[in-house]
Amino acid sequence: MALTCTVLVRDVNGLPIANALVSLGGASGGTDAAGRFSTVLASPPPIPLIVVAHPAYVTEHIAVAGDLRTEPWNNALAQRAVAGDDVTFTVTLGRLDTCPVVELDAEQIKAVMRRPGRDPHAALLWRPPKYPAVRAYTGHWNDQLDCYVAEDDLLPATPVADTARGWAQFRHRLVKVQVDALGRFYWLRYPAPQTDQMLTVAVFSPNLGRPRPVSRLDFVLFYSPNTSSYSATYPYGLINQDSPFQQYFDLGKKYLLDEFYFVAQLLARRSRAITVMPIAHGTDLGPLVTGEGALRLLREVAAFLHRQCRTSSAGVRPPADNPDELCGPNLRSLARAVFSTDFGAVPPVGAVAVSGFSTGIAPVKQVMKTFPVTQGTTLWGVPSTAGTDAPRVWDAAFRELWDLDGFHPDTGGWKAYQQLLRTWFAFDGTRVVRSYHSSGRVPPDPLADPDPVWKDLRGAGLTLDRQQTPPGRWARILQNTRWTSVRMSDSYVDYGPGDDRPVFLDAHHTTPRIGFSHAAGITGIGKVPPGE
Repeated sequence: MALTCTVLVRDVNGLPIANALVSLGGASGGTDAAGRFSTVLASPPPIPLIVVAHPAYVTEHIAVAGDLRTEPWNNALAQRAVAGDDVTFTVTLGRLDTCPVVELDAEQIKAVMRRPGRDPHAALLWRPPKYPAVRAYTGHWNDQLDCYVAEDDLLPATPVADTARGWAQFRHRLVKVQVDALGRFYWLRYPAPQTDQMLTVAVFSPNLGRPRPVSRLDFVLFYSPNTSSYSATYPYGLINQDSPFQQYFDLGKKYLLDEFYFVAQLLARRSRAITVMPIAHGTDLGPLVTGEGALRLLREVAAFLHRQCRTSSAGVRPPADNPDELCGPNLRSLARAVFSTDFGAVPPVGAVAVSGFSTGIAPVKQVMKTFPVTQGTTLWGVPSTAGTDAPRVWDAAFRELWDLDGFHPDTGGWKAYQQLLRTWFAFDGTRVVRSYHSSGRVPPDPLADPDPVWKDLRGAGLTLDRQQTPPGRWARILQNTRWTSVRMSDSYVDYGPGDDRPVFLDAHHTTPRIGFSHAAGITGIGKVPPGE
């Protein structure tokens, strides 16, 4: 009995990929303009492997545990439909994959430091003391974090003591967060095939408790200050002869894990938002300074996480489950395969908060005002097709703006930003702005500055207006359901007790630690939708 097997190849936008090479059961060929390849098998034998490849995308292997029509397979980016003697696999190809990894001893690292470029060409690994049998990204301790998290009203209702410093000046509570028990960190390459511009992306994926994929994935997309002062070879190069480290990878670790505690702040609130931090060479974020490029990146992240079975509980494993569990465990290579007869579809991008610190506010402003990519919409964007209005999809997703001491005087000025903010905020009456600034960034006073944006942000009024004025310093919060403005004198947030977590440094680098914590507590991003 003959069996017709069809493979339909799609990208993360659901559009057909032509000229993909499909191999199955001894037959192979390229997909047509509709992304379709078909072959007739004289008798329906077990097909051990289907391979789908294209130079611009990550190759996918689908192993079927027996009969193509009935048995489970091991790739969540494949969906099967059976009609009589016809079986169809629809396969999504993405452009994100994990960075290569390597474990080097001290002598091998010294050898790398002697080479031109000081480049190990991979993310370095180590054995953290807590899990000596497990490889982890270097510097990722995977220890419990004692994390101070801001309360919704942030400032105390009664005057703080003159001697109070650090978190003692804010309403907060202590939460113990075991990051490795609550999610997985990944260093990703974008795109993974080395045929185009490469960007490095740090992603943290919280564990999910549902056996079926969630209905949507919410995201916090964070832009750090640019890396124009960095001297390391991008992205894997080492610096510092005495104690070598990977400069670009240290940046992502610093913000998301062990200095700014961004991931811990979200986990402390049981948020299921995915944290995404692109890291570029210098100022060149390429397509990621547009709404279209940002939406495509988040769709690529969603597809990657679905491939890892991390859009449901199927990809949740204990930290010591396998020797590579803490170094971006990849079901394509480093982790035990998951088999199923129904992985479900890749969840769509849900609600998105876009956040920027210091000069990182520059790409945020570009994303606010610019939609189309210039690098080519097929590979880097979201083409508008019949029935799909890509700009409106992004407008509906981009729900919140978190301004973490954005350096507006160096990125176009406050006046231009206020005009842009007014337009963005007014889009549909539901967008949210959370703004946190130290006095060194010269933020306008929303109650005194005549710009009309402040009237728009105040809306029907304030639900909170509270200030602290201990001798020589001050802080004030204005807030309603769609807007927060926190302004603090540099002296209010300059340094603090060394055992605070996250610790207070200078005012500029302390403000995002307070602001992200507060925004993470009051956001709607990452909350479980009704019915799930």
